[in-house]
Amino acid sequence: MSLYQSLSKSLEPILGERTRVVLEEGVRRLGISPDKLDASQAETILKRLVYRELQTKMSPNAARSRIEEILKELGIGGEKAASAGGGGLSAHARGVLADLEAGLKRFSLYLDWPEVGRLRGVINVIKQDPEASAVRSLLREGQEVLAQLEEKLQAALLRQTRDITELEMSLQRVQSVGGPKVRRLENLIRVIQEAHAQETLAAAEVQRARALAADMRKLVESSVVQNPTSEATITLDTIEDIPQMDSPTEPQVVLKDPTIEAPVELGEAADGFDDEALVIDLDFDALSAEQLSRIREIDVAEDARQLESLKERYAALLSQPHLASQLADLEAQLAGGNPLGERLEAFAELLKAAHAEALAEARVRYEWLADRLGRLELPSGRTAPLQARLAVVLETLHAGGIPPELAELERNLESLEAEEKTNRENRERQARLEAALATLRAEAEQALSPFRGHRQVESFLLSLAAPDISESALTALRQELSELLSQLAREREEDSLKRMGLRATLQALPNLEALELDRKNLMQQIEQGAGRLAELEPAVQALVERARGLVSSKLDALEARILDLERTLKESLIELKQPLQASRAALAQGRVADPAPLERALGDLVAARRASITEELSRYEMVARSMKGLGGEELEEKVDQARACLQAGELPDLTEIHALLGRLRRAQETLRTEMSARIGAVLEAYNTHKGVGGETALRLKPLCDFLRSAAERLPRLGVSGLLEVRRALEEAERLGAQLAQEYAAAQSVLQELRGADLESLLEVFEVSPQPEPAQPTPQAPSAAPSDQPEVLRQFHMRGVEAVALVEGGRAVVGSLPFAASSAQTVFDDLLNLANELSGQLARLSVISLPQWVLVLVPLKQKGLVILAEKALLSRLLLLIERHRDELEAL
Repeated sequence: MSLYQSLSKSLEPILGERTRVVLEEGVRRLGISPDKLDASQAETILKRLVYRELQTKMSPNAARSRIEEILKELGIGGEKAASAGGGGLSAHARGVLADLEAGLKRFSLYLDWPEVGRLRGVINVIKQDPEASAVRSLLREGQEVLAQLEEKLQAALLRQTRDITELEMSLQRVQSVGGPKVRRLENLIRVIQEAHAQETLAAAEVQRARALAADMRKLVESSVVQNPTSEATITLDTIEDIPQMDSPTEPQVVLKDPTIEAPVELGEAADGFDDEALVIDLDFDALSAEQLSRIREIDVAEDARQLESLKERYAALLSQPHLASQLADLEAQLAGGNPLGERLEAFAELLKAAHAEALAEARVRYEWLADRLGRLELPSGRTAPLQARLAVVLETLHAGGIPPELAELERNLESLEAEEKTNRENRERQARLEAALATLRAEAEQALSPFRGHRQVESFLLSLAAPDISESALTALRQELSELLSQLAREREEDSLKRMGLRATLQALPNLEALELDRKNLMQQIEQGAGRLAELEPAVQALVERARGLVSSKLDALEARILDLERTLKESLIELKQPLQASRAALAQGRVADPAPLERALGDLVAARRASITEELSRYEMVARSMKGLGGEELEEKVDQARACLQAGELPDLTEIHALLGRLRRAQETLRTEMSARIGAVLEAYNTHKGVGGETALRLKPLCDFLRSAAERLPRLGVSGLLEVRRALEEAERLGAQLAQEYAAAQSVLQELRGADLESLLEVFEVSPQPEPAQPTPQAPSAAPSDQPEVLRQFHMRGVEAVALVEGGRAVVGSLPFAASSAQTVFDDLLNLANELSGQLARLSVISLPQWVLVLVPLKQKGLVILAEKALLSRLLLLIERHRDELEAL
């Protein structure tokens, strides 16, 4: 693999699709081709172009740290860490550590986030041993955790934006009830808004506010609040077991039950507010199906939000089969429109218990790993990185988090244990080599003592004095002794020399299991003097030929493995090919080379690559988890496949993983760009159509506020946040299309309902959004609510400014803040329009104004006119449909 390819591979996880652009620009400026890139030129590209590009994604200190890491990974130098004061962290490392501490301070409020405990653990470990060899990897891990925290905070702030908007809409719906609970909700919303302005989460306040708003909305939607006569008095249909809520210092809230003679007085907590939500035990048997449906919708929405919160908090546990199945059941129940009730609380308790169990299991695994690590007999430099990672795990456990890397640390520990085993075997092999060398010296001294003074003998004995203690050197010495003895035997024709030569030949053969038994038998015959030389010499020569054949087969297999590794790693393994060629040359010269050193070198290389790939797969696994929902599942699957390949003893090809990661990065950027344009279109359409008012506009407003905030945070959001924005965007687009249809219908109605009377009626509201009571006229007799029919009194509530029956251009019941003839004109036009469109009577018309709605209901000979605040529209429409028969009978 060329340096340019290695550089691209190292930068792709960081820069994504920008990698190719930056590197091409770099080589273009240097005026070279990619295959001619050398180390100094690569360093120039990294420190100039890549460093500038990284500063758009992270702080300068973090960018500088990444550049240094890449330089060290590629082995092309980089800035040297200059120690301050003769020890400790370098100046650059101290800067990165300062960034981490500043980040920890910013996130210190969120103690229940496991990432916060992990970051604190990383910082503490670095401070405890600043000279440890693992500091560089710990600093990098701290930067990754800090980036995860930033993405998580931005996503949480985005959800808080939506919470604030929904709470404000809920406040508008329940504000007409009045009383201390509404003021409590207002205070909570104000506290949340102040925290949000400082980019701080107010999770507890949001939870209390949502619970309070949900109960207040259920109270309003169930139509139990009727005929408020003051801020301190409301009437309920049915009340049972109502808790104390009112403070002695606040006006009393008197709740009247038609079935109870004495009023029930509710008091509030001593601090002026009750932290618990308003709990009212309604008589559900007395509620209509529509009321029950609206209350159920509120409960389902709140249960869905709480379930999402539990899923986010206990995400690490939801892969367990029994928890996953229960979660699927709960989500299915919510999808069916049924609230969870006590099942949600039971599931939350189950998650807490599972978390405690997982935490205890993680502590046991940590202690087991720490104990195994303590028993290793390896240099401190080899165990220091794992020791530091375990220290981070311990800090994470103390913070109540479940470390996700225990499995990886166990694999690393197994690698260290394998390394220790290899070292022990190497020491034992070295001891055997020294013993064999001592034996060879003694045998050579004894066999060659009659030939002292011979030039070749003296040269050989000298080579035995200080040889390179290795298996290959020992084998060469044995072969040399065998050849020397054979030569001396030919010169003297002595039987003993020939036997000694045969013995040396057998000893020079490598240890091959298939030939070991035959070699021992021949060695025993030679040492005991049994057998004739005429029989022993052919037998030894045959064994040598068999050994040569076996070694040749082993070298062929090793060559095939080396070529396969080159294809997998996409690099040339010269360090293995050279000894392979030397072994083949020795075979060609008649010597039998020992393949064991080459096998060990290949094994060491594979082990080193396995460790490197394992670390790389761990990083990709973290990326895959953060990209779930955008293709991260496929990346995680490929990482698992590569890991399974590793466990099977093979080195996986990571080309597909690298390509997939690049596609995911590009998909993430494409999604950001696409959603930015779609959000702009939705907001523009909403601003155009929102004047129509109604339930659709009310439901769309919090989504648009959420999307407006999301548009500002898109560059800083992770995949989970982007997917949440996409879900909200799809819902907003659906509601936006519905609102556009309503707007078009309203425009069509306004075009049909044209005339001077309607225009003057609309001008009244444009000039004065707060309608003033009309002066009584002889044609419009006024009627107090108590004098009106019972069915009309249902519509008198807080936020309703006028209710009147119009007949023949006169208000026969109630009064209006404008001429009744204008309303009569609208009724006449409605009748004509309905006849033209369908030939049937019109049932309802709603005219939406900036702050008000005017509801006109044609009734046989009369028409009902209601002027009210926009927030009451859905409730008024429900009451109209419920009492239409009674209204038409008026």
